[in-house]
Amino acid sequence: RFVRSVGDVVRDESGRPRRVFGTVQDITERKRGEHRRMAQHAVTQILAEAATLEEATPRILRAVCECLVWDVGALWRTDREGGVLRYVEVWHKESIEVREFEAAIRDSTFKPGIGLPGRVWSSREPAYIPDVVHDANFPRAPIAAREMLHAAFGFPILLGGEVLGVMEFFSHDIRQPDRDMLDMMATIGSQIGQFIDRKQAEEALHRAQAELAHVTRVATLGEMTASIAHEVNQPLAAVVNNATACLHWLAAQNLEEARQSAEFVIADSHRAGEIIGRIRALIKKAPSRKDRVDVNETILEVIALARSEVQSNGVSLRTRLGDELPLILGDRIQLQQVILNLMINAIEAMNEVDDAPRELLISSARGDSQSVLVSVRDSGPGLNPDSLDRLFHAFHTTKPHGMGMGLAISRSIVEAHGGRLWAAANVPHGAVFQFTLPIGAETVAGPNVRDPSAGSLPTRPK
Repeated sequence: RFVRSVGDVVRDESGRPRRVFGTVQDITERKRGEHRRMAQHAVTQILAEAATLEEATPRILRAVCECLVWDVGALWRTDREGGVLRYVEVWHKESIEVREFEAAIRDSTFKPGIGLPGRVWSSREPAYIPDVVHDANFPRAPIAAREMLHAAFGFPILLGGEVLGVMEFFSHDIRQPDRDMLDMMATIGSQIGQFIDRKQAEEALHRAQAELAHVTRVATLGEMTASIAHEVNQPLAAVVNNATACLHWLAAQNLEEARQSAEFVIADSHRAGEIIGRIRALIKKAPSRKDRVDVNETILEVIALARSEVQSNGVSLRTRLGDELPLILGDRIQLQQVILNLMINAIEAMNEVDDAPRELLISSARGDSQSVLVSVRDSGPGLNPDSLDRLFHAFHTTKPHGMGMGLAISRSIVEAHGGRLWAAANVPHGAVFQFTLPIGAETVAGPNVRDPSAGSLPTRPK
């Protein structure tokens, strides 16, 4: 219990103490209320900051134990197919030893109604046990007795009436039920359920974004089929020519010329392989990955792939790449997709230009001390000021056969990397699309979806 004592001394005229008086006030309920509010605030803060339940779980267990003064906490997940609760996580104070009880938690499963977790699961309500050692429905009672664990409570993680999991906590003390605390923990259980629902919705959105980005990449490459075929045919034709020359020089026993022709065959084969490799990388459906990316190399790789498209449309391409740009942390394929989208848009915009040079300038530079800036400038007809607000909206297009997704996806990719994509008028004519990428970003959200692990709570039933 918590008490507050206040006292004073009564002195006579000479200053000598004559008597003492004071009050003692029981402030247990007030302190419990403060601790409950601290716990709820801590859990709310954790759920606001955490990216996944796996990240949040140990922090929640610790926060509840520390704020409410409990010693051990554990999370169980619902295995619907197996019809049991399975262990996910356990936490305890560093100052205590509960190895046997911790091992029992890790090795146990609970059916509905069995033990504290099963009791909470079947009732869908919090439960409290003043002393688990003497509880008839607590299979771990002998181990708890040896570890001197007594009071316990548990609460369900609920979403739409469905129990996704159960959290339970233990103390070395025998404690009487605290109804206010159980009501608060029921609220926390619902908060965690809503957090899970929100994160699963975000993952579903990321999967849809990844699928749409992949479809758009394939569609873009499909529009470039003729140019890509030409780009691949060039080194393959050179392979044939050099192989023929090699045979000729071998017949003439001119080994030096034959060796040079063979080296040309090898070089052209590698060139064709690199082109095919770039195409395969763009077409391949793969989860997002974080790498240290050289922006200039990424730009040059896209230019190499789109070179024939540029030439066949009569476009003069120039680059102005900054020196010694820092690496950024990102997904190379996604960034290639952004640059390719902007290049193809610029080329198609300049198809309307017949009375002036078609010029495309791709540049890179330091945006500021924390970012890299990439610009794609064209000499096309420019942008309609009335449509600037809709330019990056999904399904907005000025092309007869366009999907209207290229710029929307490009912006989502850039923003997922922590950057910004925008458009403006080019001087003296045309348009410029620019995007920034932060230097040394710690995370790339992107359309990458974590694979569900064995310790994850189940998804909401459909």
